[in-house]
Amino acid sequence: MAVLKKLSGAATSLIAFAPWILYGFASGFNHWRIAAGGGLILWLVSAATAQSRGASIKLMDLTALTFFAIASVITIGLRASWFPTYNAVIVWSCFAIAAWSSVVVGRPFTAAYARENAPPEFWSNPIFIRLNLVMTLVWCGLMTVNLLLAAIGVIVGGLFGQVVLGVAIPMALLVAGFIFNGRFPQHYLAQAGFQRDVASPTASSA
Repeated sequence: MAVLKKLSGAATSLIAFAPWILYGFASGFNHWRIAAGGGLILWLVSAATAQSRGASIKLMDLTALTFFAIASVITIGLRASWFPTYNAVIVWSCFAIAAWSSVVVGRPFTAAYARENAPPEFWSNPIFIRLNLVMTLVWCGLMTVNLLLAAIGVIVGGLFGQVVLGVAIPMALLVAGFIFNGRFPQHYLAQAGFQRDVASPTASSA
């Protein structure tokens, strides 16, 4: 049963990343309308699939929708030739604004993901709240750095600006962010005195 659940989760994750996979391949071959429009369509399919499995649509999902909608309007509706140059800036602007906004309104976006594994009685725990604030701030910083790199890449131009600053380094930082997601919560909970993981928190001391 656990294996089936893990396989189901992997399939859902793959479907969720499908719009970005298409976007990366299509834009790599300079088919920006396919990248934007196809990404938007695949996002709608992945959202419908996720909801059919009982999953909720989260802030970062809506941010991706916002980007694909903007990209579709610019590339398909307006047929703007400048989009390829600024697409990375637009991507990271959307995500940075969404991430920082979640902090400003007091609802760090990582909490929505954490609640999928943590029991409801732990959601209001100060440790859970601080953990997700710290994690969200880390992601806010990462997305802001990627936005700055993308902007510098536009200014620098050329292969270095577009590929290294606009894609390679931001993707490396993104991978580092996912590694952080996998390791930091356990370390934080251990430091806070919790003996087990987020999914079954048991404090060793009050």
